[in-house]
Amino acid sequence: MWRKAKHAAEFAAARIAGRRIFARRATPGGNRPSSGNVGAFMPGTFGLLLLALAAMALSVAADAGRPASAQADFFSIFRPPADVPRAPPRQQKPGHNTGWWPFQPQQDPLPQPQAPVKRAPPPEPEGVVYPSADAAIQGKRQPQTQFVLVIGDKLAGQLAQGLADAYVPDRARIAVIENTVEDSGYLPAPVDWIVRAPEAIAAGRPTVTVVALGSDDLQPIKDGEAFAQPLTERWMELYSKRVDDVLAFLREKAGRVIVVGLAPVASSSLSDEYNRLNEVLKARAARAGLPFANVWDGFVDEEGKYMANGPAVDGQRRRLRFNDGVRFTRAGGRKLAFFVQKDINRMLEEPGKAPPPVLPDTPGAGNRPAALAGPPAPAKAAEAPVPATASAKAAARVLKEGVAPNPVRGRTDDFSWPPPDALPATAPAP
Repeated sequence: MWRKAKHAAEFAAARIAGRRIFARRATPGGNRPSSGNVGAFMPGTFGLLLLALAAMALSVAADAGRPASAQADFFSIFRPPADVPRAPPRQQKPGHNTGWWPFQPQQDPLPQPQAPVKRAPPPEPEGVVYPSADAAIQGKRQPQTQFVLVIGDKLAGQLAQGLADAYVPDRARIAVIENTVEDSGYLPAPVDWIVRAPEAIAAGRPTVTVVALGSDDLQPIKDGEAFAQPLTERWMELYSKRVDDVLAFLREKAGRVIVVGLAPVASSSLSDEYNRLNEVLKARAARAGLPFANVWDGFVDEEGKYMANGPAVDGQRRRLRFNDGVRFTRAGGRKLAFFVQKDINRMLEEPGKAPPPVLPDTPGAGNRPAALAGPPAPAKAAEAPVPATASAKAAARVLKEGVAPNPVRGRTDDFSWPPPDALPATAPAP
């Protein structure tokens, strides 16, 4: 349609030019027509002009239905036939209104912004747990040199997997060995770890041993002909003695040992009982000179209540516990290992066996250590040891009231002047 209108406009313009030439040639006196010929010339000329304008209007109307890329070319009848380079049309800014114009190119609709795609959390790293040190180094040209042995109950099994995931970057140097029994505990039934531990230690050859027991220990303890019920005063006394025996045996056989506390569970009553057991385990670990890894705060909310979903080690919010309210997910085991990993790293950096424990009620703690410099100090008579009852009372006063005990003469916290070994001042020579 628009091509026909264009051709009609060109034809009308040619007709106008031809009529003008013919009128000039028909005038005898020159190029200017006479007044008599003007009247004959003008009606035909105006008609052709009107025809040209109508053809141009039809061209514009037909041009409106064409694509936007071809609409700006309706003045091509006044341009030379050759292609003339033109600048690309300027893009209009979104939302910028310049007013209405009949020959303005149609703008394509703006693309709708896409909704952000929610990305899934990155997968957790997967480590390997070995049953023994030989299995860890089998077939490797450069075997691991440090082994972390995890012994205990069902909590220890999930802790071992979490530690293996945590040490994925160091798997060429550190291997995690697991030796667990789900229903075991510090109590001798059904599994006595004093009997089982030597075999586990021999197979694991541990640099560090992690002990996670106690979740199945809330059962009566045989006391002569009767049974002491859980968490009673007599039960706590018998249970503490049994924990002392297990920890002392493990320290003697394995050297570096870490005691892991219990985690909260969905049952509020069982969580309260676990919290009381944690107090016992923490006290017995301190008595044996072993570090205690408290994992409780990692699985409760700001109000101290059980939390099944929460922040994981990688910063993502993940599910930490299964629906039974006891077991840990893979991310929960990794977070469980996070609270133990600090003590493990410290022990791995300190080669050798752990020193013998120093109990708070050990006599002879007030003896003066050897001098760091200068001539050896003269021998002195040993000071009288501080009674154990006095030491225990001083420790309880520090924990409950925050009052520091009296300094021992010659110890680092003794700021008295002059020092106990200072020579008496001598008068200057005359």
